[in-house]
Amino acid sequence: MIDVIEKGKSREQNAPSNDTEYTFRYIKDGKSPRTGRNIGDGLYGDIKPEVAKSSMTGAARPGRLIKLYRPIIFSVAIVMIATLLYRRAIKLDTSAHTDNVIISIEQKGDSVNTAEDAETAVPVNADITLKELGYYICKAETEGNITALNYDPENPKAYWNLYMNQGGSNSGYVSDLARDAVLDYCIRDTLYGMEAEKAGFSPETDELADVRYDAERMYSELSEKARKNTGLDEELMKEMAEREYTAHAYMRYLAEKDVENGDASSVLEAVTINYDIGGSFYTDLLGTYSITVNDELWNNVRVGFVTINND
Repeated sequence: MIDVIEKGKSREQNAPSNDTEYTFRYIKDGKSPRTGRNIGDGLYGDIKPEVAKSSMTGAARPGRLIKLYRPIIFSVAIVMIATLLYRRAIKLDTSAHTDNVIISIEQKGDSVNTAEDAETAVPVNADITLKELGYYICKAETEGNITALNYDPENPKAYWNLYMNQGGSNSGYVSDLARDAVLDYCIRDTLYGMEAEKAGFSPETDELADVRYDAERMYSELSEKARKNTGLDEELMKEMAEREYTAHAYMRYLAEKDVENGDASSVLEAVTINYDIGGSFYTDLLGTYSITVNDELWNNVRVGFVTINND
């Protein structure tokens, strides 16, 4: 508890000296300022109030403390609200941090390839920069903006600033939830891409050619500011699209094996139950890697305002 002492006075001098002073402090116009109840001529009936004690001689009455510290409580609340609004208002200048590593992934020691196959072992570590995450930000904003324009065609920013109260970790501002999704999808695709490489799996060449074509088109639709904010160039866009497609193709490949073995009735069921985020296989896979996120930078990225709404 904070003690407020007027300069030049002791705590004892701040304590009420008699019942009259107490009455003056706590009763106004015949009513209790706290409850609004009328207080008659008998004033207190059979109960006579005690003089409030100072913090040096004993506990002060709660009502007096509430009044005494109300300005402080109000000021703290204002500061907290202002801090929250400020954090919501600021947007990281992503263009200045595109080469910063946001995600570091390292396969744990007990999962690394043994010495016998060291010569054919593939890298089991990955550092993902904000530039690479820019690919997923671009996709999330492109898809999310469809909903944003339906929500408010005149002000799509309103959608990204909405607070969704869905319970637990699913609650939050749309921009923050989208940022979490971007991180999760990027980690998922990176892990499956690494697993595919270790297994010697790769999609057909013509499939990857189609993926690169789509990525080229997607890049051509980015504004100059969006390209600057993400750090993406056409070749990196194509490379990231290939990585994503390879990861998804490997997930489907694993799911098809489940269907063939009778462990699932459909590829979709197998992907959902086993291989997608939250699936049993993916949860186990996550446990074989150590993943570090640069939260200091990443938590200041506002998805919904990087490739769009950035004027």
